[in-house]
Amino acid sequence: MLIMTLVAKPLSTISSGVTRVAISGFGGVAQLVRAFIHRREVMRLAELDERGLKDIGLVRSDIAGALATSWYKDPSAVLQDRSQAQAGAAAARREHAQLHAPTRPKLAAKADLAVARCA
Repeated sequence: MLIMTLVAKPLSTISSGVTRVAISGFGGVAQLVRAFIHRREVMRLAELDERGLKDIGLVRSDIAGALATSWYKDPSAVLQDRSQAQAGAAAARREHAQLHAPTRPKLAAKADLAVARCA
């Protein structure tokens, strides 16, 4: 019984170590495949015209910058970061405009009165 315990314990330690190495190895391969698939999708985005890119919050230089990353890095993460940065800048501009806008333009107030009188 003692011999079986001594033999079984090291084998279980070896198998768990091999399992961890295999999982981390396959995880790297899976990440590489995912990056390759996303790179192909970003290349398809490059086929869109300027209007199509603007609809999703990107410009042509964003696509070129994402494709310029190393081949094992996911270019869609770069595009996501740039899109979020542009959305944040647009939100900041809107907030700034709302804070510094006059409370109510006089012409708009007169137009509202004219509409109210007609109704």
